[in-house]
Amino acid sequence: MLRALAEAEVREFRRLAVEFAGAFLAAELDAARRADPHFIARARPDDWRVLLRTARRERLAGAGWSFRAQANAATTAEVGAQSPAETAGAPPPTSGIRPIATRTPQPVGARGPDTPLGTADFRLPPLPPAAPPRFADLLGAWPRESLALAILGVTGWSMRLAVADMMSAVPGRARINPTGLRRAFVALARRGFWIEQKVTLPGVHFPVADDDDDEADGDARQATTLVLVRLGDLGRDLLRACAVQPVASEWERLLAAGGRQAQSLHAGLACAFTYHARLRGWATAVLPGGEVVAQLGDEALSVWVAAGDAGLEPDWDDLPGRIALVALTPADRDLLVAAARASGAEHGLATDLQTLYAGQAECSPLWAIEW
Repeated sequence: MLRALAEAEVREFRRLAVEFAGAFLAAELDAARRADPHFIARARPDDWRVLLRTARRERLAGAGWSFRAQANAATTAEVGAQSPAETAGAPPPTSGIRPIATRTPQPVGARGPDTPLGTADFRLPPLPPAAPPRFADLLGAWPRESLALAILGVTGWSMRLAVADMMSAVPGRARINPTGLRRAFVALARRGFWIEQKVTLPGVHFPVADDDDDEADGDARQATTLVLVRLGDLGRDLLRACAVQPVASEWERLLAAGGRQAQSLHAGLACAFTYHARLRGWATAVLPGGEVVAQLGDEALSVWVAAGDAGLEPDWDDLPGRIALVALTPADRDLLVAAARASGAEHGLATDLQTLYAGQAECSPLWAIEW
């Protein structure tokens, strides 16, 4: 009994450390996770002290919150320094993953629709201190509500929980309490600044209650529910009035693709997968045609999303590069893997949302199966 209590306390302290680092040491934590995807699970107090000392040195050196510089440093340390000649003569990657050009930070509103975006790439656009006159009577908490709209408009991430996470992690801003988040979200939806839809994920159970009950109100007997968001016309107009050009959200692109991709369960699984991928250091994109892409470093995977599609399988030969699959549950995932291997797919990766939720606190690997 005492051992179980002690283990529970250790897990809680680890979770608090991760929350603290995500809010105040985001760049350093991102670099550590890129260098070691299992950093959070393996980290000891001395590792967290090194992270804190690194942050202090960067602040004193005037580096500020330079997310990309930290990530590039971690990547260089991991693969080893190479001379320009060595780099030029290096063979192309042989992993079978489709190559995509190296990402570089772009000005707000200039990001191309095909460019994967990770939490390390996010840049908050400058926002006016008060609402433009046309919208002044419609927004009661401008700092919170404008921040939520700006994050959605710049990233296009449609999991409402992803917007909430970024609101609490923006440097120089105090963490917004759950009550303040709920009020802001309710106001934005009620007044049409953004549009919400709840999606229930059958067979997926979130193991620990989250701050936002709407995002994870499942337990061992109840399926998890998440909330998808996309900008309404009023929200787009407001951002443009603030000189921010909004991008199409993940949910909008899935709706525009039509067919199975426009169905709420498929959209929910796709957006939940991209959310969990970003938590684990990947960059993500839902392309204009509805294709889901997950990128780590200079390589990217086209991910087949299977949301209980009643036996529907892709044309395996049409999937570019190495097979990458995501399903709702471990059982669904195993069926997909079996079908892929039976079709002749020699190499691939697979995961499922239940496994990702179960390993969220420890930041488990993105892919549960590799063959």
